[in-house]
Amino acid sequence: MSVTSDTHQDRKVAAGEAPSLPRPQFNIPTRLSSFILVVLLLGLAEYAARGGHVSRLILPAPSEVVSVLWDGFKSGFLLEHVLSSTYSTLVGFLLGAAIAIGAAGFLATIPALEKILTPFIVAFQSLPKIAIAPLIVLWLGFGDLSKMTIVIVVCFFPIMINALQGFKIRDRNHYELFKSLGATRMQMFFGLRLPHAIPYIFAGLHIGAIFALIGTVVAEFVGTDKGLGYVMLQAKANFDVPSVYACLALLMLMGILLNALMSFLERKVSFWANDVSAMP
Repeated sequence: MSVTSDTHQDRKVAAGEAPSLPRPQFNIPTRLSSFILVVLLLGLAEYAARGGHVSRLILPAPSEVVSVLWDGFKSGFLLEHVLSSTYSTLVGFLLGAAIAIGAAGFLATIPALEKILTPFIVAFQSLPKIAIAPLIVLWLGFGDLSKMTIVIVVCFFPIMINALQGFKIRDRNHYELFKSLGATRMQMFFGLRLPHAIPYIFAGLHIGAIFALIGTVVAEFVGTDKGLGYVMLQAKANFDVPSVYACLALLMLMGILLNALMSFLERKVSFWANDVSAMP
């Protein structure tokens, strides 16, 4: 119990000042432990690969992967494909998120329409979206348009389902208060539904961001000549395992950056709903 901290906050409120929000702590020992663990695993992999304990078709030496990354970026070859994958992922994700949140908000304000469309939503949600990627390529052809469409389809449902749950009003008192004040549907949406839905929306966005990256790679597997997925296919055909691992490392880095960006935006937008269990 932090009696001192609560008292300090109470004094600030009593003095008419805005209470300071707790900031996430950068835990140096934890970060250092993670870094040491990564170094140990890379050293173990280097020893196993160089010593011939593991086939290089299964696990290449990390130094070979780093060499591939260095040469690829130095020549500009990898940069072109990284930019292509990043562009498709971000544009597809943003469009998919906007469409999903808009659709969820529309359905939440018209319950009758939600009941009519729910069976169709469940049916499409249960369909493996990756399976329709070849169809989308047939419809739209090879290129960025089909890639972004596949990303939109893949990340749409996780975001919409979470947002739809968030837009539901669960506090009867708040609902009755807005009704008694004669609030319109729009006023109830922006004043009651949207603030309560923000944590749900960000939960969906976290999942959708990772799905968007998966959708981009799948799209590059089936219908384009640019992107990290395409480079991985070419490397696999040439038994170039270090290049495959280099692409995997880049995709992992993109996923970490996307997740960090979503966490940053979540802390800024839904600061009142932060997880207090991780704070001192």
